[in-house]
Amino acid sequence: MERTLRVFETLSADDMQGRYPETEGHDKARAFLISEMLDSGLFDHVGERPFDAVQKNKEGEATREFMGRNLIAVIDVDPDDKTPVLVVTAHYDHLGIRQDKVYNGADDNASGSAALFAIAQSFRDAPPEHDIVFAWLDVEEAGLQGASALVADNMFEGRPAFNLNLDMISRNDSEIYVSGTYHYPELGKLLKNAANGTDILVKYGHDRPEDKDQDWTLASDHGAFHEAGIPFAYFGVEDHAHYHKPSDDFETIPLDFYTGAVQTIINAAHIIEGDLQSLARTRKEEF
Repeated sequence: MERTLRVFETLSADDMQGRYPETEGHDKARAFLISEMLDSGLFDHVGERPFDAVQKNKEGEATREFMGRNLIAVIDVDPDDKTPVLVVTAHYDHLGIRQDKVYNGADDNASGSAALFAIAQSFRDAPPEHDIVFAWLDVEEAGLQGASALVADNMFEGRPAFNLNLDMISRNDSEIYVSGTYHYPELGKLLKNAANGTDILVKYGHDRPEDKDQDWTLASDHGAFHEAGIPFAYFGVEDHAHYHKPSDDFETIPLDFYTGAVQTIINAAHIIEGDLQSLARTRKEEF
């Protein structure tokens, strides 16, 4: 957990300038994450996947074209690349600097980006049976563009996949939601013991049509996977007073909750990986 907390604090520091794409702070955050991936020794492959992105105005009109950059690291255990793959995602971009205020995005989403290292470490300690792709996705805040690019570039070569997405996992007193069980009911049964050994309460929801504007099915990067027919589980907390505010700083994060949430998600990742063969087959269509 030491690396995870250090990455969390570093990503959400003022000198990362809120990690807005194609800024000095974003470049620094990207370089830092790549350095951590390489230095950690956790991954068999590390790389960067650029993609074409657009900035739009309030009317939905494109005002700028630029290059987004997804960061990919793989734990590769299947030499034949034939078994299902677990794709663990978290976006690392945020809102940048607005009206001279830095939006550090500690919860959103340095928290999820840092947690990917803890999950990877857990799979090095207890090796998986399937390949695991870890993706730090870009341009989430402007329409899930990094996730859409990752899905579209077919890096899984038609292999069945399951997406575990983390976005805003650090701000609460006791509870975290997992969304996806409405669409994939078997998830609820599998994850009922994910919080064992922690003080975290895992709640299901925010994924039904009747939830209306609180339906998170398409609210974060897992939405791009879901629309492609790839099943998902999304861990996140409900909106809070710091959401998309300059006050979303590392110093105000309840770290006891965060470490418990990360352990809960680690448990969930291993449960999902252990049943990946059947979970990946619940997809709606061939990818």
